[in-house]
Amino acid sequence: RQGTLDDYVYLEHGAHYAIGALSVILLVTIQYEINEIITGLIGVVLIGLSFWSSLRRNKAIAASGGGHGDIGGSAGSKAEVRSGV
Repeated sequence: RQGTLDDYVYLEHGAHYAIGALSVILLVTIQYEINEIITGLIGVVLIGLSFWSSLRRNKAIAASGGGHGDIGGSAGSKAEVRSGV
């Protein structure tokens, strides 16, 4: 509703990667014991990196004089890059 995923376009991808990593860890824990701190840090790091990448992208677009997150720097509306969520 607030357009957060439109402003931070890689955040949703990072959440999906974190879920994927956590599911792999879950499968690995069938055979080996993995500390919860490691499991939690992996998810936090993946989401943090995706947030950081989104910030870098937003700064690069702002520096190039692009629009509101539009692809290729063309002057379009925000509706063009909706995440669909």
